[in-house]
Amino acid sequence: MIKEAIRHNPNSNMAYAYDTDHLHIYLQTGKSNIDKVEMLFGDPHEWIPVNGQYHWVIETKERKTLEKKYSTELFDYWFTEEVAPFKRAKYAFILYKGDEVYFYGSKRLMKIDLEADRKIIYDGFEYFCYPYMNEEDIVKPLPWIQDTIWYQIFPERFRKASNTKGNYLPWGEYPNGINNKMFFGGNILGIIEAIPYLKNLGINGIYFTPIFYASTAHKYDTIDYFKIDPSFGTNQQFKQMVKACHQAGIKVMLDAVFNHCGWFHPYFQDVIRKGKKSKYYDCFYIESDEIINFPLKNNAPKIEGRVYPNYRTFAFTPFMPKLNTSNPIMEKYLLKVASFWIKKFDIDGWRLDVSNEVSHAFWRKFKQVVTKIKPDIYILGENWEDSTPWLGRDQFNAVMNYELSYPIWQFFTFKEVNRINAQEFSYKINEILVRYPRNVAGQMFNLIDSHDTMRILHRANQNKDIVKLAYLFLFSFCGSPAIFYGDEIGLDGGKDPDNRRCMIWDETKQDKELFAFFQWLISLRKSFSSLKNIDIKWLYTENNILIYQKDDIFFFINNNNQNQTLSLPEIIKNKKVTDLYSNEIIHLKDDLSIKAYGFSIFKTI
Repeated sequence: MIKEAIRHNPNSNMAYAYDTDHLHIYLQTGKSNIDKVEMLFGDPHEWIPVNGQYHWVIETKERKTLEKKYSTELFDYWFTEEVAPFKRAKYAFILYKGDEVYFYGSKRLMKIDLEADRKIIYDGFEYFCYPYMNEEDIVKPLPWIQDTIWYQIFPERFRKASNTKGNYLPWGEYPNGINNKMFFGGNILGIIEAIPYLKNLGINGIYFTPIFYASTAHKYDTIDYFKIDPSFGTNQQFKQMVKACHQAGIKVMLDAVFNHCGWFHPYFQDVIRKGKKSKYYDCFYIESDEIINFPLKNNAPKIEGRVYPNYRTFAFTPFMPKLNTSNPIMEKYLLKVASFWIKKFDIDGWRLDVSNEVSHAFWRKFKQVVTKIKPDIYILGENWEDSTPWLGRDQFNAVMNYELSYPIWQFFTFKEVNRINAQEFSYKINEILVRYPRNVAGQMFNLIDSHDTMRILHRANQNKDIVKLAYLFLFSFCGSPAIFYGDEIGLDGGKDPDNRRCMIWDETKQDKELFAFFQWLISLRKSFSSLKNIDIKWLYTENNILIYQKDDIFFFINNNNQNQTLSLPEIIKNKKVTDLYSNEIIHLKDDLSIKAYGFSIFKTI
């Protein structure tokens, strides 16, 4: 037995209240190292009369066998869902390996004899404890999230209204490359014009990168958080757009850049002028009396090479001073911003930029404020790594699930140094599934690319069949899938800022076949609830081929540059099925042929 592989953490993602009645419990063991796991489970205070004597309830109950739910390269994860009628529990595990039996509780792991060691086995002090299932601590998923297909829009490059005036570059023309100081005139009225297109595509949620007044094209350097950037339009036009989206059944999520502001924000300009005499001085992290330690041009940083400002910033850019969210003035200001756009404009979500660099204390206050106004508002963090500390009841509903993006890039595309095979891919997906509680996993914002990454078409060396495979997996995964604007019509782009190209509106240049695929994929997601389920049953993960099952739907993905003939798993051999892509009823035999970079999806009849 690999003893050091055995692990359980109470009151964590390995033991949590799924709802007001059920506890979800996981145990980790070494890969293929344990034959069977049982659980001893019961109320810590319940005693039952047996033959004239009182016995702890756990002594009177049959042990429950746990399910081996997921496996990774190193570990197996065993799972059970238990009812706790009195909202509390104590529990321990019995592990079997060959002829050996082990007890694992909160104090020790030890080899036992099930009859001779009953005093240890039923000693409550040896047990893990779930003290109480307080309802206010239980994560309650927002019902509308798992039914939402997001579409991310970078407003400056999405659509310019037909009557737009101004000194803008010709739409989509950048022969010498693209940068964040180029303005093409994308605006709110253009987005309103595009609502029929978005409705035809089938999406029902839009995530906008920042739209507030700022100096760059990307708008992550906010000057005024209460004002729509004039190049995009007016506050009234934004209100008109939100109303039009809602009438079309589309939710609206804005980007909250609360980790930092822009150089020209009036609070920071006041600090530059007055130094310590500014009432906003402690709204930032000023680390030297000499605030500006670099040259200026037109009252803005003139940077050549790396500079280390004498104030904290986002990354090392002096254009984005970091905000001190614990300062009362700044805290009040930002919470007012968060409230303003919900109260006045009825937005449905906030995406929180660089959320892992802002204090947990601020995000707790943020959630209290926004949910008081709109209880079902979606709070989405931009965290790129394990985000467990943020995903309890008191901060975020979800994060941008880049930890799902990584293995998708590594398996399906060519731009990653650390390529992985099909089995490694399944292991990484399983790791994600055990990382977060199941009532959190269904809320995650799942993406393949964004304004911060190269586009999936670029990663796939312009092979749109690979783009289809990657998005097919994304849409078959639990959580809420997202499309980066233009992916659906073949928009290409490398690393930032090349990934922020202008949307293609010339229909002769759009990939109509790819657009039709995305329409079908969205329809599939909406039609079959199985795709939203948490669990994946892997049936085959070899030779760059994935076969997996979600309820009565079977997915076959051939991530090879050659046609493949597969021997079908026994569970689906010789079955009558519906081909969900062609909508034909077919009778499967023993084998299945799939073209290079192709797929099949069958629903059993």
